[in-house]
Amino acid sequence: MQKQQASSPTKTALVVEGGGMRGIFSAGILDAFMDKRYRQFDGFYGVSAGALNLVSFIAGQRGRNLDLYTGACLEPHFISLKRHMKGGNLFDLDWLFDRIQRQHMNIDKFRSNLQGKQFSVVTSCANTGYPVYHSFDEHFDLDQLFTVLKASSALPMIYRNAIAIDERNHVDGSLADPLPIMKAVEDGYQQIVVLRSRESQFRKKSSSANRLLAWQFRKQPEIAELIRQQYSIYNETLDSLDELKRKGISITEIAPDAQLSSTRSTRDRARLVSDYHKGYSAGFSLLQQLNQAELAHPA
Repeated sequence: MQKQQASSPTKTALVVEGGGMRGIFSAGILDAFMDKRYRQFDGFYGVSAGALNLVSFIAGQRGRNLDLYTGACLEPHFISLKRHMKGGNLFDLDWLFDRIQRQHMNIDKFRSNLQGKQFSVVTSCANTGYPVYHSFDEHFDLDQLFTVLKASSALPMIYRNAIAIDERNHVDGSLADPLPIMKAVEDGYQQIVVLRSRESQFRKKSSSANRLLAWQFRKQPEIAELIRQQYSIYNETLDSLDELKRKGISITEIAPDAQLSSTRSTRDRARLVSDYHKGYSAGFSLLQQLNQAELAHPA
């Protein structure tokens, strides 16, 4: 008689959307997770600001993201429309990521907490238009990690230079894969927790602004096409969730109930703090629901 093979343990991934300063919402959720010691994730997938938020969560640095959004990100040097109008970057990512690496990240704790787990950061290849998934474990190279994190946030409209990785140019990951849920499923995760910076029902629309931006990047055709098709890429990702659920994938989404007060480039501290608390409340509420479900249906 053949021995029955033991079923593989269910793996859980945490996927965090980007959105510039709207990332303050998921920063609040992650702090609620830390306060309630909810950390049973086997893998992490982040895009742009979402990837940066995950660095703090993995390292166990509660409140660090709030400090960044309401501190360094509000300093006059970081976001400058005047600099942008003169041909510079709207967001000075070089300054920000240098500061984060020197002052804000607990490297040892991050490395320790990644043991046996995977942290994946999405970038968009400017040469091909395809998403690229950079995976890190506890043996990561620090300079490579920060190069990838910066590339994942390098939206061409706010940061003019693509970032070279492995002899190819890369830009913001949200252009090619704004919510890498499908990638997490392909990697073998059966339970996915998704942190959004947009409402669940939100869908992007084709706009004249995007068509104009695409025309401005016409000398970089792959980037131009990603910008032109951004609404379609985003919506198709969300439309695929129902199909994944039908296939038995568990997807838990935490999203704002209504449009956040913060935008991608908000510089109003009160709005940011308000959206942080909205995220914290949403994360806390989810964990209460999970605890009640476990009490009602104990293993």
